[in-house]
Amino acid sequence: MKSRLARLVPQPLIAILMSGLALFALVRVWLESDYAPLDPTNLRAVPLALMLALAVILAGLYPIHYGYKVKIAIITVPLYLMAVLLPLAIAPIATGLAILILEWISMSKKGNLPSDIVTAAGRWTMVALAGASIWHLPVEGQVARSMLLIVTAFVMFIGDAITCAFEIWPMTGEPPWRGVVMLVREGFMVESVQYLLGMLGALAAWQQPWALVLLALQTVIVYLAFKNAKEMREGTRKLLESLADVVDLRDPYTGGHSRRVAELAAQTLRQMNVVGPEAELIIFAARLHDIGKIGISDGILQKTGKLSPEEWEIMRAHPRWGADWLTRYPDFSRGTEFIRFHHERWDGKGYPNGMKGLDIPFGARLISVLDAFDAMTSDRPYRRAMTQEQAILVLRAGSGSQWDRSIVEALLRILIPAKPIDLPLPAPPNRQTASL
Repeated sequence: MKSRLARLVPQPLIAILMSGLALFALVRVWLESDYAPLDPTNLRAVPLALMLALAVILAGLYPIHYGYKVKIAIITVPLYLMAVLLPLAIAPIATGLAILILEWISMSKKGNLPSDIVTAAGRWTMVALAGASIWHLPVEGQVARSMLLIVTAFVMFIGDAITCAFEIWPMTGEPPWRGVVMLVREGFMVESVQYLLGMLGALAAWQQPWALVLLALQTVIVYLAFKNAKEMREGTRKLLESLADVVDLRDPYTGGHSRRVAELAAQTLRQMNVVGPEAELIIFAARLHDIGKIGISDGILQKTGKLSPEEWEIMRAHPRWGADWLTRYPDFSRGTEFIRFHHERWDGKGYPNGMKGLDIPFGARLISVLDAFDAMTSDRPYRRAMTQEQAILVLRAGSGSQWDRSIVEALLRILIPAKPIDLPLPAPPNRQTASL
């Protein structure tokens, strides 16, 4: 079962709303602009529209693997040029069709549904229409026109962030406003570079149309620069994974814990139909969620008796230590929040901040469930492992109080292939079971 928000606003409904709004806006523009297909200006725009649409498709098919499982498609440059170089009645249609073709071609590779394709095409049609509408405002003077270039880029960037946040809302259950903040923060630098290239290309094209060839060369240079950065980040990813393995190997009882949690995260996200860069970031965070324990002594990690209050405070600090340490790696900046808050509880009784409900990031809520399940089904110095059936009963008992009910249900659909298991409820586990 999807999360509560996902049930209220399913992806097909988002697709219908976005495509409907895009179609309504296009009809209004066409009716108000008195578009004449045979007008010489519009005829000359057709080859340029086809060239830019081809650039969008090629850039989308060959993205840059910028960070861990994060792909950046250099499509913003041609999309921006469509908005400022094409007539108002042509720009949004060319944009929507280009995205539609791109998403359709890559449908099997991305695992997208038809509703995902329609949503992407609809939202980019609206973004292009908003940008083109700003650009075609009647202003006088070179300075005012130059300012419109910047305003158009800003409107398209914010429009992209807002519509994308609503697109991923049904998948993650994250409130749209949180998605907007994340997308603006994560995409600002990369998108700024692309919009800057687009503005330079527009200025050059007004002087000499063939100057767009030079822009293509500049874009290739940016592509190669990001590609080199990606290779460096891939090395960092492997280093962090090795450190996570070191933490697991320090305790013979928990060997392989982080790997198992990451594997469960991948299965659970697929069960919840959460895919793409967000899912991969959560999986990587699950892989590193206990990395803060590298600063905890063996005497505390492997203690067979009850932890003292001082030792317990040290143990409780490991999510914060891990997150703070990982902030040194900007490529993983947002994933640190999943690690910092993976011991928060749905009812607000967790740590370190006592967050509750949907205020806890989705990735942290998911890791919390999977971390607890693997902890319960693994031997620990202070107790024997539970059976899977016993752990399932504990998860059910804590669903909606300690853990997000929708995530527990998704995990149980993986663990229970056929019918519910009717076993007596075990004695309440040591509270350290699901919190270490």
